[in-house]
Amino acid sequence: ADPGPGLLAGVGEPAYGSAEDVETLRNTNDGFDLEVSILHPGGVSELYLGQVKSARIDLATDAVMRSASAKEHTASTRMYGLVDEHLLWAWDLAALGRPLTSHASGRLARVD
Repeated sequence: ADPGPGLLAGVGEPAYGSAEDVETLRNTNDGFDLEVSILHPGGVSELYLGQVKSARIDLATDAVMRSASAKEHTASTRMYGLVDEHLLWAWDLAALGRPLTSHASGRLARVD
């Protein structure tokens, strides 16, 4: 299988060979912990911590770093969820002296 442009095919044995192996990663809240790093072209870098639980992903920034020329940005949350076969997405942002508030959201549907 072609891994895509600029990517190398994986080597070695998979770390988790079965569903039972993956279940060992489940946290005490019955979800799976995530650490996500998002880099924006405007000079902002966000480190999110969160979890996947059922058909929902919740993330909140643990750290926001920005270059001297980037706009002020202090915190973010992101939520992704599958509802009625649609992917819902919400991004809340604290920036420019304003508290955490809705910044962007969307509902994506599959087109056949």
